Amino acid sequence: MKAFVYLVPVWLFAMMFPATLDTQYMDALQIVALIWLPLIGIFAAQGDFLFGPIFSQRPSVLFLTAASVVAITASALMSSDLPRSLAYVAAATVGLISCAGLWRLIGSRIIECISLYAVIGTAFVAYILFYGPRIQGRLSISLTAHPNYLGLIAFGLLMCSLTVQNRLLATCMIAINITAIVATESRGSLVAACLGVLVFFTVKITRAHKGKAAFTLTATSLVIALILVLYHDVIEGSVSSLLFLNDKYRGLGTVFTGRLDAWQEAFDLFLSNPWFGVGFRMHEQYMTTLSSAHNGYLSLLAEVGLFGSLCLLLLTCLAYWRLFRNALRGDTIALFGLSFLSGYLFLATFERFFLNMGNPTSALTWLFLMMPNMAGSVVGSPSADRRLRTPRLLSTQAR
Repeated sequence: MKAFVYLVPVWLFAMMFPATLDTQYMDALQIVALIWLPLIGIFAAQGDFLFGPIFSQRPSVLFLTAASVVAITASALMSSDLPRSLAYVAAATVGLISCAGLWRLIGSRIIECISLYAVIGTAFVAYILFYGPRIQGRLSISLTAHPNYLGLIAFGLLMCSLTVQNRLLATCMIAINITAIVATESRGSLVAACLGVLVFFTVKITRAHKGKAAFTLTATSLVIALILVLYHDVIEGSVSSLLFLNDKYRGLGTVFTGRLDAWQEAFDLFLSNPWFGVGFRMHEQYMTTLSSAHNGYLSLLAEVGLFGSLCLLLLTCLAYWRLFRNALRGDTIALFGLSFLSGYLFLATFERFFLNMGNPTSALTWLFLMMPNMAGSVVGSPSADRRLRTPRLLSTQAR
């Protein structure tokens, strides 16, 4: 539906702001920012929004999604703060259903949605670059938000800029978001962005030279290796400066700014509660080294235990493989999703975000994880879009 081409970018853009507010308002506004679009979607699709096309195409995805919801609900029931944990479970469930259901309404027009979000979001980031506050010299979206949060947002916007058709505009937008990431000193976001872009162009080149893929990759690897050998000292100095590897407070000597100790503490929490964890989104209450584990995978283990982690990680792996396979077959949407997901999964090694619906970058990740098969065109054909929007009851009767 055409209206959702404009509503989805607004939905994503609005998600940026609740996390920048004081804690007493943040949770409630995050829920409001999340649920208003799904409510419109349910009304527009007459309830069929609740059963996304990926669930009918891939019963395994439906099963793993349902199992994940059951697992995180069980962990919440065992938490020390039951109402709060259950509220997070409800938000995550709404987010998962929404990410699957939106494909029924937008189909292949997801590229238009993301391009528009990239333009609006990058304009805001450009404003922040000039007028945004700085916390200990690091650019931030607000005085109450951590600079890494802006890095996470800018990473998502940079990846979305790859979908913009005008190359000059896309290049400017990428430059703005790279500048913002560097200004936030968010090393994880910077490396994630580089990885995502690398995956995007590597798969694109491989797909364009199918018969010469091995030769192309080998030649590219040799050129990169030669550059590294010839300019080793310059590259080492630049990387060390850019990632603050020798910084007194954030360098390698600080053990990743105390992250290794936090990782160990989160893993110990998992060992103490191996099956269902300490409660969904509750691990921060038990942390003493840092405010969180700063690792999405260890946070997941600590919060939902082995059962919930296996369901969610298996769901992620299957979706990643599906995107990879479709990207190699020429699906441009799958290629972008693969690139976005590659960067995000790396970033989750250094940030606590994995199953999170409180920011647009995480929401986009799960939107692509729930992407259905849109065979028939490089970017999804009109007939494919019609199939995605056909209610299950009507399509069953037609058969």
